[in-house]
Order: sequence, then structure tokens, then C-alpha cells
Amino acid sequence: MLSILAAIERVALQQPQKTAYQTHNASLTYSELWHLSDRLADYLMKLKLRRQQPIVIYGHMSPLQIVAFIGAVKAGHPYVPVDSSTPSERLQLITEASGAGLVLTTELLQMPLNLPVMAVHDILDASSKDVILSSATWVRDEDIHYIIYTSGSTGQPKGVQITASNLTHFVRWMQEHFPLQQDGVFLNQAPYSFDLSVMDLYPALVGGHTLYAITQQEIANPKALFDSLAMSNTRVWTSTPSFAKMCLMNKEWDQKLMPALDTFLFCGEVLPIAVCNELMLRFPQATIYNLYGPTETTVAVSYVKVTKELAAHFEQLPIAPITEPNVSVAEDGEIIISGPTVSAGYLGAPELTAKAFPIVDGDRIYQTGDIGYEQDGYLFFSGRKDFQVKLHGYRLEIEEIEKQINNLPPVSSCVVVPVYKEKEIISLSAHIVLREPLTGAAFKTTKQLKALLSAYLPAYMIPKTFKYMDALPLNPNGKVDRKGLAVMETV
Repeated sequence: MLSILAAIERVALQQPQKTAYQTHNASLTYSELWHLSDRLADYLMKLKLRRQQPIVIYGHMSPLQIVAFIGAVKAGHPYVPVDSSTPSERLQLITEASGAGLVLTTELLQMPLNLPVMAVHDILDASSKDVILSSATWVRDEDIHYIIYTSGSTGQPKGVQITASNLTHFVRWMQEHFPLQQDGVFLNQAPYSFDLSVMDLYPALVGGHTLYAITQQEIANPKALFDSLAMSNTRVWTSTPSFAKMCLMNKEWDQKLMPALDTFLFCGEVLPIAVCNELMLRFPQATIYNLYGPTETTVAVSYVKVTKELAAHFEQLPIAPITEPNVSVAEDGEIIISGPTVSAGYLGAPELTAKAFPIVDGDRIYQTGDIGYEQDGYLFFSGRKDFQVKLHGYRLEIEEIEKQINNLPPVSSCVVVPVYKEKEIISLSAHIVLREPLTGAAFKTTKQLKALLSAYLPAYMIPKTFKYMDALPLNPNGKVDRKGLAVMETV
């Protein structure tokens, strides 16, 4: 079976000067990645932490973060990636819940924690330069390779444990199904605390490619972002649909700006057909893939190649062919995932794990909480089980309302959020980006949109307020920031 670490070592031996990781102002060769991570692993082993005790790695898109990830797993420890944009309260919760023995940092951490905090840079400065490690200590098979914390519906973070075996199967699946073998640059847009980053990180390193990371600072500055993208020479683009949608607002983002780009991999959110149609026009030599999979099943488990014919045939894009063996739909419509990439469960939460990951015929499956349906040989995603809200006695599907608003000709994109008063939902608010800038009074546009909407939705499903924005805000992961919009709506 493919060993992730052995594959990276092979690249380091065969192409030591090849760039493994690049940002607009820093880079790391495969030789540097391998030897620096050996030195870090050697230091970690001398600390005598319990084998498989998690290590939190805090930072943002730094080459030393990758060194820390590889160093931790060489020393036999799963790593817990935490982005520097993470609120201090959540970081505190994660360090406590994970039982971590140590926090490694690549950025300044200004809050006190109840466990040792060490800067990766300082450790490497103090470590021996001629360390040669045995592979005996490496994370392997059913050992946990990384733990990513997702937001539970209760607001408590849940630590999803991904084994070395889970990750190996995922990388092998990526290599088999996508054009990743040809040499090229892989874009890294998602911060490492978001599992979408794994889709480019490990396939790139295992294949001996260069990973090009863009930072939050660049994303917040359009000129810096597009200058960075233009110089990146990206061939394989991985991002959320929302991030691509944001890039499409720049009319100059096209094949001319990024001539090497030939593969789009989208995951993490619903991929709108309108985004695909625009990408096909601007990047005629690129192939678009719509991938599906929760964090609990190692990034993605299914995909559909988006063609002009497929985009013309359906109102929304499918997420899998119904022949996909590891994805099925239960009688109640819930999407169930099986197979070798299903997580070992939630760290330190046996009851939650037993509920979400029941054992069926000797194998662990994952009950996603996603609702799906089959049509014309494909599986489609139709919403979340927990994305229903109750308003004035009616049970409403937020995603159904958004879908109908998004279908209105004047609307480019929309997010609907419930408005709470003293923990009770009193109304709905629609945040809308129009195709053309708002002219005249907003209430006239609202009246027109509500009239159009009344042909498709009953009155109780039509949001009370419509708010117009130039663009929907994104969170650090590149997804639409629903929580931020919801905070604005609290009465």
C-alpha cells in the first residue's frame, strides 16, 4: 500500500531541489521539507510525549506549517491544524478537547494556554542539523494522521480523526480519477484547519508537484490576489465554489491570466451551474470536477465531471453517479458513506461516534446528515437534515428558499438567514447579490423580487427583508460566512 511519507521521501531523494511549497514571499524544496521535518521529529521524540498524543499546529500558510505536519507524523503523533484566524475561545476549546501535549506555532500566539507552546522556527534553530531518523516511529495504518475540528450543531467543536490508512486511500483515489500525474503547480486556497486543503496538500507532495499557497491577506486585497495567481503558474485549482465566484467578479480572471490552468476541483459547497458556465467560457482548456464528501470521510468520496451537456441537462449539478459504490441513499433520504476513507470517529466522543458512525456488517459507515435523491443515473444533494427551521409553526427548508431566489433572473447569488429574538426565529432575511448594480430605491427591487418569488413559494416561505450586497462575505475557509450574516440579524 502507498505510504504517504515514503512517497514524499522518494521525491526528496530523486528531486531534492524541486520546490515543494511556495507562497508569494517564501518557498521550500523537497530536500528542505524532508530534512527539516526530520529535525523537528527528532526534537518531538525527545519530549517523550505519549505515542499518538495529538500536537496542535497553529499558523497560516507558512512553509514551516508543512514541516510541522510532516515532522509530527514522523514522530508518531497526529497533528491538529488550527488557523491563526481562529478565535481564541475556539483555540482554547480545541487544545483542551484534543488532549494535545504541545502547541507548535508558525505565527505569534498571544493568548496563554495550559500546555507548552513552542515556535517551530526556534526548535529548528536549536536542533541538530545531521539527524537521520528511522521510519519505525512513523504514523501508519490505523494510527491517526490528523485531526480536524469541525463545528458541531451544538457549537462544540468535533475532532474528526483521519487515519494514515484513510489518507492513503484518499490520495490513491485522487491519483486514479483526476489528471494529477503531469507535472505542475497545485493551488492551495483553503487554510489547513479546513479539510479541503488536504485535497491539494497530499496529492501534490506525493506526486512531487509544487504547492502554491495564497494567504488571507492576499485574498483580502484583490490586486495582490490576482498578481499572485498570475505568477503562480497554477495547473490544478482546488477551492470552494464561493471563492471561484469571488474571483469571477474580476473580468480579467481567465485563461490569459492563468495559461497553465487545466483542472478545477470544487468541493465544500454546492457548485452552481452558472459558475461552471462562466468558467467554461473563460477557461476553455480546463476541465471542471464537482466533488462531494464530508470531513468525516476524508475530504471527498465522489465526483462528477462537468460538461456543457450535463450543465444544460440539469437544474443543479449531481454529486455522484449512482454507480458510486461507497455512496448510497437510505430510505429516509439521508446520504450514507462507506468504504476505506470513513473516519475513525470523533476524538474523545464515543457516544457521538456511535451515533454518526454505526457498524454495519462489520464495517463502519458514516451517516452524513445530508439529504439526497437519485435521478437519471445520478445522485443529487438536496439539503441538510439539520438545515430546517421552524417559523410561525411551519417547518421550512432554508436551502429550498435560497434555490428559488437564486433562480430569479435578476439574482446572482443569495443566502437566507433566520432572524432570532430571544432564541426564537421571528422572520427570515435574504442577503442578495444582483447581476446588475441596484438602481433606484431598494424597496422597488424587493417588491419586484417578492412578486416573482410568489409564483414559486407560499407567502410564509418568502423572507421578510431583502438586503443587497456587492458580494457575499466569505469566512477564512472560503465558504459563504453564514454565521457572520446571522450575527448581523440577531434582534
